[in-house]
Amino acid sequence: MSVTLYFSKVNLNSHIFKVYDKKIKLEETLDKLYTKINEKVEYTREDMKTVEYGETYTYDATYNFNFLEKLDFPRSIVGSIFKKSPLFFNEVDSNTGKLRKMMVDNTEVIEFYFDVHKEIVVFYTTNRFGFQEFNHAFGELLNRSMSNAEENYYFDVSLLKEGLSVDRIKEQLKSIGKLHSLKIEIIPPNADDEFLDKIQKNGEKYLNNIKAGNVTQTSILFTSRNDEGLNLDAEIINEEIEKIEDIHSELSAELAIRNGYVKVEAESKEGRKYTTNDNRSIKDKLEEKPSNPILFAEVCRKKIESLLNMFF
Repeated sequence: MSVTLYFSKVNLNSHIFKVYDKKIKLEETLDKLYTKINEKVEYTREDMKTVEYGETYTYDATYNFNFLEKLDFPRSIVGSIFKKSPLFFNEVDSNTGKLRKMMVDNTEVIEFYFDVHKEIVVFYTTNRFGFQEFNHAFGELLNRSMSNAEENYYFDVSLLKEGLSVDRIKEQLKSIGKLHSLKIEIIPPNADDEFLDKIQKNGEKYLNNIKAGNVTQTSILFTSRNDEGLNLDAEIINEEIEKIEDIHSELSAELAIRNGYVKVEAESKEGRKYTTNDNRSIKDKLEEKPSNPILFAEVCRKKIESLLNMFF
C-alpha cells in the first residue's frame, strides 16, 4: 500500500527568548522533550459533527502516543498517534424501515518519525485523521509532555511548505480581488547556534522589540468596509507585509514561510479566501509502507536528509 509522507516543523515558542539570551540551549530543551515523551500522555478536545438534515453532535476526540521507540543516532522517536472518537453512520430500522443515526467507537492511527534535533516530524494521514489535525494533536501532546506545575512549554507544529517571497505574496493577495480583511501572524524563529550568534551580533530591530515585550507571537488584522477594499500599497499595510522579510537579515521570507514562522490570511469582498497555509506542501510518496517501525524510521531519516539538502 502506497502512502504520502508529509513533513512538519516543530518550533519551541514559549521559551525562545531564553534561548536567544543563552540562558538555555535549544538542543538541551529538545533532549528534555525526547526524554519526557511517553505513552501516558493524552490530549482530549471537544468537537462537533454535523450529519444529515443539519443535526449536530458534540463529541470528544482523544489522542495519545503509542508504540514509541526512541532511537539515539540521530536522536529521534518513531511511533504512532491514536485518535479515538465516535464514528457516525446510518442504519435502517427494521421495524420502521426508516434511517436512524448510529454511533460506534472508532480509532484512527497515524505513524510518525520525529527527528528531535532537526525539529522535523514525518507522517502520513488517514481519511479521518488529516494533516492539520495531526499537527494540532502532535503539538498538544508535546506541550503536555513538557508541562508541569512549575513550568509550561509550548510548541508550534506546522506543515512544511514551499516558500514565498514578499513580492509573490503581494501578487497572490491582489489576485483574489478587493480585500475585506488581511491578517499577518509572526512567531520568533527557532535558533540553532549559528543563527543565534548572528542574532546576538546583529541585534536587529524586530527581534529586539518582540524580545523586550516578551511577545511570542504578533498578530495584526486589517479590515475594510470600503467598497474599494484594502490598499496593499498603503504604508500602514505595506510596512506590516515587509516585516516578513525583516524578521532577521539572515532569514528570508521564503524560509520564514516554509518553517511556519509566518502565516498570512486574507478574504476578499466576494468571499474568496487566501492563506499561505494553502501553499504547496512539501511531501513525498512511498510506493509501499515499510513493514516495521525501524525500517519506517530509516526511510524517513533519509527523506529528511534529502529535504534539508534541497531546501535549506
